[in-house]
Amino acid sequence: MKKILIKTGIVSVLVLIVPFILTLLISSSDAKYNSFGIMDFEIYYELNGSEELLDFDEYLMGIVAANMPAGYDIEALKAQAVIARTYALYNISLLSKDNPSKMRFATSELGLSYLSMASMEQFWGSDEYVDYYTKIENAVYATVDEVLFYKKNLILPVFFSTGSGYTRNASEAWGIDIPYLSSVSSKQDVTSTNYLNITEYLVSSLISSLEKNYSDLNITEENFFEEVKVTERDSVDYVTKINLGSLTVSGEEFAKVLGLNSNHFYIENYEGKARIICNGVGHGVGLSQYGANAMALEGYSYPEILNHYYTDIELVNISSND
Repeated sequence: MKKILIKTGIVSVLVLIVPFILTLLISSSDAKYNSFGIMDFEIYYELNGSEELLDFDEYLMGIVAANMPAGYDIEALKAQAVIARTYALYNISLLSKDNPSKMRFATSELGLSYLSMASMEQFWGSDEYVDYYTKIENAVYATVDEVLFYKKNLILPVFFSTGSGYTRNASEAWGIDIPYLSSVSSKQDVTSTNYLNITEYLVSSLISSLEKNYSDLNITEENFFEEVKVTERDSVDYVTKINLGSLTVSGEEFAKVLGLNSNHFYIENYEGKARIICNGVGHGVGLSQYGANAMALEGYSYPEILNHYYTDIELVNISSND
């Protein structure tokens, strides 16, 4: 089980820098969805030059399978299913607004990783395939037609793997004020095996890694700890700016360059080596998947989980919202 959770978790980790998400947030914060048009589009999966037309619920199952460990509690998987549906319809609405005649959408256009049904058995293994597939199928059908709204508009329900104890404000993380993406507690994250990662580097090796990305870096082993300084953090301690000598880069960029799990990190001098202490996995905005599963195991339902992580939203069944 642990092996499967870890393996699936690798797929679910969102990148630290999320230009696609930022594009969506900047492009539109008021994407609307007309329930009568739910079947007025097609979704297809491209593989080796061929196209496979997908039923919408089949597509959602592939999204959930690719983005959340199938070993998680059913209530967490239901929450992820609602997120997948909302995310897909938000993007379809946005793409349709830009191109009203567009009726066909590739899975690659809609922003989330997708795992085809043919790939699931290979991914999970034969022993787990039936149980996991059935579990995800139940999560999708138990939440059929349910999406998330904020003030009668579909939300963009971003999520990440594991938090640092609190989620982040979108305004601090990305410079865009999104009221439903506000900081909330996610204390259960501290129990995750992925919560804390400590890496030690030879200072010379760390400088070499940075020089590959910053050709004008002017830092030596002797002045490293004086020249490499975090200069700005957000309200929950994610690094937003760090000085590399005369250069200033974002915490997200620095984390990506070094392959850190998140930009919630600290750098210290440990016996002459550079020790980087990193908390959490992912960008920290929206729903923490690990936190959602922990809440589910504590007895919370998927509507309670969603209402905790997304501020002032409504869970709406669009089939009864004409």
